[in-house]
Amino acid sequence: MSKPEQNIDYKLPQDAYVSFDALTLKDFIIKRLNTNENFTDQIYDGSNLSSIIDIVAYSYHVLMFYLNTTASESTFSQATLYENMNKIVNLVGYKPTGKQTSLCTLNATANSNLSVGTYAIRKYSYFLVDDIQYTFLKDYSFSKTTTSTESLNALNDNVVLYQGTVEQYPVYTAMGEEYETLPVVVNNIVNTDDLKFISNGTLSVYVKEVATNRYYQYDEINSLYLADSSDRVFDARLNENGNYEIKFGNGVFGKKLAEGDEVVVYYLLSNNVSGIISKNAINGNKLFTYTTTLFENIYTDTAADLQRTIVTNSLSENITFVNPNNSSATTNEETVDEIRKNTPDFVASNIRLVTSNDYRSFLSKNLTGITRSIYIASNSEFLDGYINYFYNISVDPNKVNRVLLNQVNFADSCDFNNINVFVVPSFNVVTDNQTPEYLSTAFKGLIVDLTNDIKMISHEVVPRDPVYVTFRIGFSNNPTLQTSIADQCKLVVVREDTNKIQKDTIRSRVANVFKEFFDPANNQLGQNVSLSKLTSDILSIDGIKYIYTTNTLENIRFNGVSLLGWNPNYPDDDIFLLNQDTQLQFFKFPYLDYPQTISNYIDVIDE
Repeated sequence: MSKPEQNIDYKLPQDAYVSFDALTLKDFIIKRLNTNENFTDQIYDGSNLSSIIDIVAYSYHVLMFYLNTTASESTFSQATLYENMNKIVNLVGYKPTGKQTSLCTLNATANSNLSVGTYAIRKYSYFLVDDIQYTFLKDYSFSKTTTSTESLNALNDNVVLYQGTVEQYPVYTAMGEEYETLPVVVNNIVNTDDLKFISNGTLSVYVKEVATNRYYQYDEINSLYLADSSDRVFDARLNENGNYEIKFGNGVFGKKLAEGDEVVVYYLLSNNVSGIISKNAINGNKLFTYTTTLFENIYTDTAADLQRTIVTNSLSENITFVNPNNSSATTNEETVDEIRKNTPDFVASNIRLVTSNDYRSFLSKNLTGITRSIYIASNSEFLDGYINYFYNISVDPNKVNRVLLNQVNFADSCDFNNINVFVVPSFNVVTDNQTPEYLSTAFKGLIVDLTNDIKMISHEVVPRDPVYVTFRIGFSNNPTLQTSIADQCKLVVVREDTNKIQKDTIRSRVANVFKEFFDPANNQLGQNVSLSKLTSDILSIDGIKYIYTTNTLENIRFNGVSLLGWNPNYPDDDIFLLNQDTQLQFFKFPYLDYPQTISNYIDVIDE
């Protein structure tokens, strides 16, 4: 008996599978069945065969969707889901950054009632500001050296307060496994601003070892593979579910937990954006000491020096505490795109800070909430650019307070190995003639602390302050420039004859373009001040024919936008006109001098 002839010629192009959605697959099945006289019901909707075809086609459609998603989500360059990207970068040891709480600095002054001596503010002591808690994340020591009122500089220059309530995770009893892992299951990745979260970098781990029956503090490390067999360390990672995982060593890389060891984990639970406070909110607030029976036992076993006088609730009444600045903004966890951008820099650095790009990437990733822009300058750049700048404007840099302050606080006697970190803090200019603030000494100290363990041993990290450059609309033919020139200059906007938009509306829109252009969030150190873009943005406003800058006193005009810029600290020594695209020096940061009243310097006239 002969076998029936089989028709196996499907006549499909090689990439036909790309278009195999449910409908095209259904049509293909029907066409194939139509070529065979044995089947006829496929052309009738509602028939049994038609229903089977629908089930096959739509099932295949769903399977193709999952296959395509799985294929794309398994690669670093194409992953779009946080869970998948987190798993991928875990293979190279990269740790995505979680949400970070608000931070603030502190000024403290002791009155004459506080006796001369050495004191310590204990870890987890805190202030309450309308039920919002700001906490000391470590012990801070200071000395009172006189019997009179005294500013406590050891606190003023070093303390960074973290917003959040101290929470203890349930005690975990170890099973003695290698690389034992403890998940801290508290929601962290949130989509609203009113939910609390564990602040990144605030985990503290203590282990009561059965061998000695006492507590030891375990320190967080970038990778367990960098630890010795006896190092009391742990590795903390934000996993794909938004929870922190704490991993201990295996006895070769980091100390291995023994069966029966008790693990105690503390963390700060942030109040999110509702925890942000304004300047002087802590003024005169009482200091509270965090205490529980368990923590007292832990502190007794782990405190470095129990001979210091602890600042108790009552003793703190002799100290006036003030936060001199607004607290920083909270920051979100790294997005998938940010992880994709930051991971190559992490792999290239090999968890070491060697090149300027290593420092920039590391600090930008870890200081998002308190910095606006960072530039890493070599010693030659620092001398040839920054120091030489002061000589060029006839100012002795050895007498400039900002230069001296950073040199004394952070540099040693040998300067050739300095890593000069120019930092612009997060700020917003909202009032006229407002000079932006510099990063506080305590936050600069935080930069040094963060880099200390992973920088090259020969490097000396020295935070530096930027040179701010303020701008106004201005133009002049006078060879001797003065800031008062800007008072007599305006930007004239010529409205099209056929346009009926109100002049006040056009003026407001032009003012907003200036504000957006000089918004600190849109600028960086060494910014290219692109007047061509500024001009283009203004001319793109509906109803504007052309623009020019006019000086009413000198009766002159410049076709386009002309700006007058100067250093607010040395306005007579560093002042210049800007009427073309200009790259600022790496240590300069631009801002608008009159965001409130710039509309007064914009005239709208008819064509």
